[in-house]
Amino acid sequence: MFEIIDKILLFLCCMTLYLLHFDIYYAIIPMLIVVLYSSLFVYFDHLKIKVIGTILFFLLCTFFPNFFLFLPLILYDILTTKYQYYGLLALLLPIINTMENSQTLISFTSVFFVIAYLLKYKTVQLYHLKTDYNELRDTTAEFSMLLEEKNQSLIKNQDYEINMATLNERNRISKEIHDNIGHLLSRSLLQIGALLTITREEGTKEGLLLLKESLSGGMDQIRNTIHHMYDESIDLYAQVNQLIGDFTFCPANLDYDIRTNPPILLKYSFVAIIKEALANIMKHSNASKVSVMVREHPGMYQLVIKDNGTLSEDKILKLQRNTENKEFSDGMGLRNISDRVKGLRGNLNISVEHGFQIFITIPK
Repeated sequence: MFEIIDKILLFLCCMTLYLLHFDIYYAIIPMLIVVLYSSLFVYFDHLKIKVIGTILFFLLCTFFPNFFLFLPLILYDILTTKYQYYGLLALLLPIINTMENSQTLISFTSVFFVIAYLLKYKTVQLYHLKTDYNELRDTTAEFSMLLEEKNQSLIKNQDYEINMATLNERNRISKEIHDNIGHLLSRSLLQIGALLTITREEGTKEGLLLLKESLSGGMDQIRNTIHHMYDESIDLYAQVNQLIGDFTFCPANLDYDIRTNPPILLKYSFVAIIKEALANIMKHSNASKVSVMVREHPGMYQLVIKDNGTLSEDKILKLQRNTENKEFSDGMGLRNISDRVKGLRGNLNISVEHGFQIFITIPK
C-alpha cells in the first residue's frame, strides 16, 4: 500500500514535468506505457522481472528520450536492492542522449530520483517496522496464551491437590475416630454389660440399661458418620487414574468427565469393573492400545472400556450368544461385571467390532 502511494506521487511529479516541457499530440501514450510498466512491477513482485523490465525501459529511453522523465518512477522498484547501483550506471546513457536537449530536465529528473530513493527507503523502513510489530504482537499473544494455559493448569492442579488433601484428612479423622473413640465406647459397653450381670438392684439395672442404650445409639451414629466420611473420602478419578497408571501391559488412555460426586456404590463398582476388565485384557487379549472413558450425563453415568485386540471365532460366537441371553460365563470374568451392573440397575453391552468394547450405562 505504501509503495502504491509513493508511485502515485512520483508519477504525478514526472507527469507534470513531462507535460510542461513536451507538447506532443500523442503525449498520453508514453504516460500509459509508464503506468502499465509500473503496474506490472506491482503485480509481478519479483526482483528479476523488475530488473529485466528496467533494462528494457533504459533501451526505450535511448530511442525515445522523452521517456527519460519517468525514469525515477521505474527505478523506484529496484532501489534499496542489490541492483540499485547498476541502475545508476545505466542512468548515464539516457543522460548523455538528453544532455543536449535541456539541463533543466536532467536536474529535475535527478531531484525526482533522490525523492524516489527517499520514498523507497522510508517505505522499506515502515515495512520492517510493521513486520517487527506483527511478530512482536504475535509473540506477545502466544506468550499470553501460554501463561493463561499455565495459570489454568496451576489452578486446576491446586484445586485437585486441595481436594485430595481434604479427602485424605477426612479419611484420617474417620480412622482416628474409629480406632480411639470407637474402641472406648465398645469397652464401655462391655463394662456396662458386666455390671448388668452382677447387679441385682432393679433401679441400678434400669439406669445401666438406659446408659447402655444411649451408648449403643451414640456408637451407631459414630459408625454411620465414620462410614459416610470414609465413603466421601474416596476419589473416583484418583482410583481409576491409579489403575491406568499401574497398567503396564500396553498403552492406556483415560477420558474422565465427571463433575459431581457419584454414589459410593457406583464408585466401588466402577473401580472393580475397570480392574476386572484390565485384568481380562492382560490374560486373554493381544491388544496394543486400551482406552477407558468415564463420563457423566444429565440422566446417567457412562463407562466404556475398549481395546484393539482380536478374538477367535469361537469366542466371538460365545460372546454374542451370552450377550443375547444376558448371561456370561466365568471364563472371561464378565459375570462379575454383569452382576455389578445389574445391581446398579444399569445396562451392559459388549461389542467385538474393531476390537473388544464394554459399554455400561448406569441411571442416576
